[in-house]
Amino acid sequence: MIAQLDTKTVYSFMESMVSIEKYVSIGKEYGYRSLGIMDVDNLYGAYYFIKECQKQGMQPLLGLEMTVHHKEEMLNLRFLALSNLGYRNLMKISSRKMTGKKEWADFSSYLEDICVIVPYYPEVDSLDLGHDYYIGVYPDTPQLNVSHPLLPLYRVNSFESEDLEALQMLKAIKENVTLREVDVQSQQGLFLPADRLEKICQERFPNALDNLARLIKETSYEIDSSLKLPRFNPERPAVEELRERAIQGLEQKGLWNQVYQARLEEELSVIHDMGFDDYFLVVWDLLRFGRSQGYYMGMGRGSAVGSLVAYALDITGIDPVAKNLIFERFLNRERYTMPDIDIDIPDIYRPEFIRYVRDRYGSIHAAQIVTYSTFGAKQAIRDIFKRYGVPEYELTAITKKIGPKDTLTDAYTKNLSFRQLIQSKIEYQKAFEIAKKIEGYPRQTSIHAAGVVISDKTLTDYIPLKYGEDMLITQYDAHGVEGNGLLKMDFLGLRNLTFVQKMQELLLKTQGVSLKIEKINLEDKETLALFAAGKTKGIFQFEQPGAIRLLKRVKPENFEEVVATTSLNRPGASDYIDNFVARKHGKEKVTVLDPVLEDILAPTYGIMLYQEQVMQVAQRYAGFSLGKADILRRAMGKKNAAEMHQMEESFIQGALKKGHAAEQAQQVFAVMEKFAGYGFNRSHAYAYAALAFQLAYFKTHFPAIFYQVMLNYASGDYILDALEMGFELAPLSINTVPYQDKLVDKTIHLGLKSIKGMPRDFAYWIIENRPFSSVEDFITRLPKNYQKESLLTPLVEVGLFDNFEKNRQKILTNLPTLFIFVEELGSLFADSSYSWIEADDYTEIEKFQKEQEWLGVGISQHPLVALAKKAIYPITSLSDLSEGQTATVLVEILSIRVIRTKKGENMAFLKVSDSKTKLEVTVFSERYRQLRDCLQEGKFYYMNGKAQSRDGKLQLVLNDLKEAVHERFWIQIANHDRDQEIYHILKKYEGQIPVVIRYEEEQKTVLASGYFVTKDIALQESLSGIVMKTIYR
Repeated sequence: MIAQLDTKTVYSFMESMVSIEKYVSIGKEYGYRSLGIMDVDNLYGAYYFIKECQKQGMQPLLGLEMTVHHKEEMLNLRFLALSNLGYRNLMKISSRKMTGKKEWADFSSYLEDICVIVPYYPEVDSLDLGHDYYIGVYPDTPQLNVSHPLLPLYRVNSFESEDLEALQMLKAIKENVTLREVDVQSQQGLFLPADRLEKICQERFPNALDNLARLIKETSYEIDSSLKLPRFNPERPAVEELRERAIQGLEQKGLWNQVYQARLEEELSVIHDMGFDDYFLVVWDLLRFGRSQGYYMGMGRGSAVGSLVAYALDITGIDPVAKNLIFERFLNRERYTMPDIDIDIPDIYRPEFIRYVRDRYGSIHAAQIVTYSTFGAKQAIRDIFKRYGVPEYELTAITKKIGPKDTLTDAYTKNLSFRQLIQSKIEYQKAFEIAKKIEGYPRQTSIHAAGVVISDKTLTDYIPLKYGEDMLITQYDAHGVEGNGLLKMDFLGLRNLTFVQKMQELLLKTQGVSLKIEKINLEDKETLALFAAGKTKGIFQFEQPGAIRLLKRVKPENFEEVVATTSLNRPGASDYIDNFVARKHGKEKVTVLDPVLEDILAPTYGIMLYQEQVMQVAQRYAGFSLGKADILRRAMGKKNAAEMHQMEESFIQGALKKGHAAEQAQQVFAVMEKFAGYGFNRSHAYAYAALAFQLAYFKTHFPAIFYQVMLNYASGDYILDALEMGFELAPLSINTVPYQDKLVDKTIHLGLKSIKGMPRDFAYWIIENRPFSSVEDFITRLPKNYQKESLLTPLVEVGLFDNFEKNRQKILTNLPTLFIFVEELGSLFADSSYSWIEADDYTEIEKFQKEQEWLGVGISQHPLVALAKKAIYPITSLSDLSEGQTATVLVEILSIRVIRTKKGENMAFLKVSDSKTKLEVTVFSERYRQLRDCLQEGKFYYMNGKAQSRDGKLQLVLNDLKEAVHERFWIQIANHDRDQEIYHILKKYEGQIPVVIRYEEEQKTVLASGYFVTKDIALQESLSGIVMKTIYR
């Protein structure tokens, strides 16, 4: 009997083409009954290897290749686990190696039920390890006469000879060298059929085969998946402590009444019966620590928000009884799963939180969880093609043709231009075939963004570990960790919690107001009005355009409707947005499946929006327990047909007992099934909507605080939003500009940090060396390394030197000469009189555009702002447009794109801006024929049209437009006696200039609606005998 032992899998990163699933499948086809893996130092693939072998009825043999230091020489060894105990010891050996241990003595105490194999080298028989060992022999090992027993080894790292090129490529990528510098020919080991490998070994080392058969005859491993929760307090039963703390929590909240007591008793009973008392206390302790450090820990997340015990312990911040949230969605006896309470932390404090977990539970009892970064489609192409010498610009062109979710096969099949590009060169075709082979293979390890594992016993009793900076890291990923029954907890660093906490701190510091975030009134009318207006840029869950448009349609009037809106704004549920909006605003009748379900569905206007509603319907209509209803919800959500069929029969039987007709019951079940597929977790929606509301509360009541934090801590652009909310931008000055953005009295002072490409050291130099008295003074004191036009151009173009010289073009024109003068005269330059070369300055719109380029926003007044102050129509800002609204906007045309329709007619897409927001305007064929001669890039227009959604984005469909001009034609007249005569003359001189008439007897000035004229002296002459005076101004 032969077993393939020395196999390197893809977890020996970039040194193997052997994936585990394929290895076990082919091994079975090749006639093996036992298969082994021996990756270098690590056991990353061990869990999946054991599970795959068990699934396919194979005997797994788990091993390691390691190099250790022993008596002044480096020894290359193999370790093979012979039993469950051996497997545990192998994990300890790997963990020690992966945390930096190298000496043989570091490993020699973990060798029980471990077979040590020393691959043959000439002096091997005289090696003294202080422990028995086998000599590993390969097919090319010479015949031996040795005292130690032999075992057959054969190194495998590929399935077919064609894998050689891929192995060379991986080696080149790993070592960052060219293909010519790589030789792996001698290192390739092909996976051989069992009979062929056995024949080779039989001919050369028959006794090695016998030794192997005896050695592995009884070898087997078991993955112990039973739960291994940490003990919170070994000195006291967790059931007692949990009850005491929960009761104490409810009493402190003033909720110790019969309803709450009954719910608490039921929850505590379920938690205890399922063995989770310690778990709740561990979570409570972690949150207690966070709060003791002053971190804002949020309102909770997920289905745990439905637990009264969690609320009593302040794990969550929403009262589930008052808000009708369901515990059974989180935990119930009929569905035995681990409770999953994720902990949200302000992201800036996550490292400190991780360190507390390590110190509280012990460094070998807690670890962060590994993830494996894999070769994605684009990464595989980029890495492989680069080794073929493909230049960067070509690489970018190729990878741009691969969609974000495409595999290489998808991209090749679906995208003709990608396929043609690959086929265009022989080397592209070869590189593409290799890229397809390595796509999806692990490339390196990284750390799970949130996951941490905690254990009562030493973690290496269950899983292998590796070195990590703040905390050890598991070698098994999250599936492997949970598959071994260990407690995985997610500590999520949430940026939005950081924002809220920073706002709270800034409010106290600047205004002396101490605000308890969790006490914010979630029915605050002003904050609800902000949601209804869609002014939610910067608000968690609600700042994307789709969410903003939805808010404007729903116009939530209470917090429950804010929760519903965030739940509607998801795939699947969005199909019912129109119904929800129409029903809320009384434009569509609210219908429910059955009058008995009315109170369950009333809050969502008869639409089953939440998973909990599916459960409540099953309970009310068919008599299901909430536990059983949760199992039904899960089966529906996963579309498990067999389970759903069984549940449907049970549902109909239950409905019949409740007095419902079978046909009606089937209809109700069908509707539930449809909704359960996308229904959102109401508990989670409640908690996250609460966090959104808290942020919105700051934006509503303390806008300066809100924007101060968002401008300096958030990565998004919130300046334009602040301007929409009534803030103004202060002009910049080199002597006063701060480093970070600041807000003072509704005025935003942009900082040097906001200037694109501004080096931090240069910004600090400016702040440390000011004030400056002139441009010349600034340049004289400027260190040589900063005397570059490229560094000073942005400073000039955003207006930092306007106090010294308002003509920005003039400063830029003179910069090269100024640098030369400083070089020649040194400090004498400051005392000499420099003769400035004159230059035409930028126009206001050019200044605005330059500022926008460097700062993301214009500070100079855009001409549209001046036009808007004297607008001749009521106008709507682009940011205030909502779907279905007909409105007039005042905009500049940035670009015009004309296309030909299927009917052969031209239509246009205009990109427009009102100086703050951009929008696409669609001009259909008929309108385009009428208006095309009026359309010009860079001009300003009043555009009237209807706002519609297209591909998830808002656009305006153009009805009509009028060019917007600054000039007016003024007519002064005594009274209305000659109005008709005047209007008749105005009609003859139609143009773009609005007409304003001043009636002196009434002392009244009016805009002549619908009348626009051209600038013509003949018009003035025609009116001269009728009116008192005319003027173009």
